[in-house]
Amino acid sequence: MHPLVLRVKKTIAKYEMLQTGERVVVGVSGGADSMALLHALQEIRREFHLSLVVAHLDHGLRREAGKEKSFVREASAKLGMAFVSRKVDVRQKQSREHLTLQEAAREARYEFLLETAKGQKAAKIALGHTADDQAESVLMRLLRGSGTRGLAGIPPVREGFFIRPLIEVWREEVESFLGDRKVAYLTDPSNFSRNFLRNRVRHELLPLLQQYNPRFRQTLVQMADLFRAEEQFWQQVLEEKFPSLVRNRKKDSLTLDIPSLTGQPLPLRLRSFRHAIEMLLGHLRRVGFAHILAIENLVQSPEPNKDFHLPQGLFVGKAYQALTFSKSKGEILPFEYSVPGPGWVEIPEIGRGMRFEIQALIPKERFENSPSVAFLDHDTLDFPLTIRSFRPGDRFQPLGMDGEKKVKDFFIDCKIPKEQRKRIPLLFKDERLLWVAGVRIDQRARLKPETQRALRVELI
Repeated sequence: MHPLVLRVKKTIAKYEMLQTGERVVVGVSGGADSMALLHALQEIRREFHLSLVVAHLDHGLRREAGKEKSFVREASAKLGMAFVSRKVDVRQKQSREHLTLQEAAREARYEFLLETAKGQKAAKIALGHTADDQAESVLMRLLRGSGTRGLAGIPPVREGFFIRPLIEVWREEVESFLGDRKVAYLTDPSNFSRNFLRNRVRHELLPLLQQYNPRFRQTLVQMADLFRAEEQFWQQVLEEKFPSLVRNRKKDSLTLDIPSLTGQPLPLRLRSFRHAIEMLLGHLRRVGFAHILAIENLVQSPEPNKDFHLPQGLFVGKAYQALTFSKSKGEILPFEYSVPGPGWVEIPEIGRGMRFEIQALIPKERFENSPSVAFLDHDTLDFPLTIRSFRPGDRFQPLGMDGEKKVKDFFIDCKIPKEQRKRIPLLFKDERLLWVAGVRIDQRARLKPETQRALRVELI
């Protein structure tokens, strides 16, 4: 058995990549790495009782794509393997989803592989990343200032589904194997283009650094292994601690408790920020270590209210000991609606509405005690009323107080975060503010002993 195949078997056993009898989709571009992967799996196919399916994607970027598809199809047929292919418009995906070309190509590739695996009822997807890819990835992430998660490099197994049997095999071993087995492969001309960072790292930076340390590639791979082990440890700690840090969880937002956060060690805080972002976005694309540190600076800042934007439309805001992550700032447009009489008024800007009902008062009747319901003295007011958003200069006399107060100051006293204030509807009769909805009614609009009719208003 060839040394490369023995290395592959060892890696498979080490990371428990395969189970006997599994169906495996093999991503094959036609290049050296993927062809070596395909033929290595072919050699252990009987031993593991594997069923192999070749998957090839045309990204629609190069004229050579048709030739590559035919090459991979023919190689699959010679090995007696099923062949699945697809062509996608990566540039269209890039434009539609506002991605870089590399991001769009990568997402398209993984989407295709996952759909193929589902259609083929495969248990695993095998990819041809090598130890050289690992070293290059770690160095590229080091240049970007990644944290330990990024420096952990390419995982040998991801989500228990994607496997990389060549991850401990070097490129020269791949070329030796292909030569010994007389396996043909294609060379992608873009692999030599200096327009791509990975190629510059591969052909320029790594050779330079190896002049200082001939084993620098191996050092990078060892470093990735160490960081990956540390990340596994911290992930276990995070899973235990994170739920206790969460104040509120909604579809498009997640709020963490700042006192609870600051009580945790720095490594756990930083991982908590990253985990919150990943929960909202489903990924950490374009969110770098500098962004995570910016969130830490926000938490430690003496300013009680502050916010900023991160990549991918992410908004991070601090207000009254709460740290909120949301997919967008959710800026609310000013709104104003007339209330001609009893009934329902929709407020689409905030996704809510108000219901109005006139009720005759019954002596000693008890009213529901809910912040979303207000009972106002209808004897002293009548329709039409007005619902509108907050404006600078709005004033009212909060229930229980002697004098008037600016609504802005009232919001501050109640510790209502700045980004939530525009979401709170105000109910007016002409210029007179009757109710800061869900918070407090005006003292002068309250029910009095002589009140005969109540206006029941509910914020829904």
